[in-house]
Amino acid sequence: MNRRRFIRQAGIAAAAAPAIAAPAIAQASPEIKWRMTSSFPKALETLTETAVNLVKYVAEATDNRFQIQ
Repeated sequence: MNRRRFIRQAGIAAAAAPAIAAPAIAQASPEIKWRMTSSFPKALETLTETAVNLVKYVAEATDNRFQIQ
């Protein structure tokens, strides 16, 4: 009997989970801007391009909500 009660309660909890999580998803995330400093000169293209690509990928993944300069 305990197993049936557990399965029933787990089913109710699983059905209620999207309703509970919906308000948290609906909140708008704030825009964040960071400045990235580097001790490497721009002549080292490998490191500079890696940093530029990282900044671009982060901006694309967050819909420009998190920007790094």
